[in-house]
Amino acid sequence: MPAQIGRDEVQRLIREGAQVVEVLPAEMHRKEHVPGAISIPLTKMSRAAAERLDRHRPVIVYCYDLQCDLSARAAWVLESFGFEQVHDYVAGKQDWFAFGLPMEGEEAGEPRAGDRAARDVPTCGPSERVGAVRARVRAAGWDTCVVVNERRIVLGLLRPRAMESAAEAPVEDVMELGPVSARPDATLAEMREHFERLDLESSPITTSYGKLVGLLRREDV
Repeated sequence: MPAQIGRDEVQRLIREGAQVVEVLPAEMHRKEHVPGAISIPLTKMSRAAAERLDRHRPVIVYCYDLQCDLSARAAWVLESFGFEQVHDYVAGKQDWFAFGLPMEGEEAGEPRAGDRAARDVPTCGPSERVGAVRARVRAAGWDTCVVVNERRIVLGLLRPRAMESAAEAPVEDVMELGPVSARPDATLAEMREHFERLDLESSPITTSYGKLVGLLRREDV
C-alpha cells in the first residue's frame, strides 16, 4: 500500500536517494517543480514510462495540493506495476513552495515574496511593553515589529501608529490582530496586487504553518 508522507519525510527520502515524480501535466512541470523531479503525467503513466524509474529505490509522487488526487492515483498505478516503495506526497508542490523550499523550472528564477522579504525585521512578544519594544525597534532602524510566539508563529503586527501607544501598554492590547500574510512563493506581481487591493504598506511573509519568514514592504516590490 502506498505510504502518504509529508514534507519532512520527503526531504529525508530525497537525501537518502529517493526518486521524485511530478504527475501533473508536463507544461506545469516545465514552469516549476521540486528540484530533481522528473515528469511522468498520470495520463502518460504506462508500464513503459515507469521503466524510467529504478525499482530498487523509493519513489515519491506528487501533484499540486491537498485537493489534487493525481498523486494518490499515480501511487497506486506504480504499485500495480510492481513498485514496492511508493510514497505519495499528499500536500504536493504548493506545500513545498509555500515553505520557501527550492524550485526548478522556467519560472524558478522569477523573484518571489520570500526573496524580497526582510529577514531582519524586529519581532516582539505579546506580553512585552510598547515602550521597550519601541526603543529596541527604532535602534534597529525600523518602525514596525512583528508579534510572534516562541515558535515564531505570527500573532499580530505592531505598525508605526501603534508603536506610538503608551509606553506601559502591553503589545497585545495595541497590536493589529490577524495581519494578512502571504506565502514565500508568491510572485512580485501577485504581491503588488495584494498591497493595492488591501491598501497595505507591508505584509508578513509566512509559511503555511504561520511561521514568520520576513516582512515584505510595498516599496520592495
